[in-house]
Amino acid sequence: MTLKKIDHGFKNDALSYDATPNYQPCIKLSFFFNKRPEVSHEQFHKHWETVHADLTIAAKDFKACKIQRYVQFHQTPDMKEKAKQLGLEHVAFDGCSEIWSPEYANAMQPDCAHFLAFPIHVMVGYDNLIFGHAIPGEGGKDGITPETLQSK
Repeated sequence: MTLKKIDHGFKNDALSYDATPNYQPCIKLSFFFNKRPEVSHEQFHKHWETVHADLTIAAKDFKACKIQRYVQFHQTPDMKEKAKQLGLEHVAFDGCSEIWSPEYANAMQPDCAHFLAFPIHVMVGYDNLIFGHAIPGEGGKDGITPETLQSK
């Protein structure tokens, strides 16, 4: 199957059909999950942002796996309602955590049982950095930056 290219006048050469994607050197794991039914939304978010975050950062495997970034994305009931009011369909998860690492081993499974419902859905892949700076020290290159946009 041949890629069908549409006629498009690219404003940024780094994004053209002939450009090389800017894949970053870290594997990114995105975990999508819901709270346990008996856990309130408030308790779910508070436990995740405190106890679970602390256990994650303190785990010996966290350092050994060369984790470069750990991000929590909290989707609260009020945010879901706002999306609905805007006519947007939100994904049916209460949270998503992202871990960027050249290597990764699952060390946090025991705490998950305290507040997460199973199954946990996972996406694993690489970031193609379009806009922003690469993670320092990992060998990736910056995407388009505010500086390069201003120079155009």
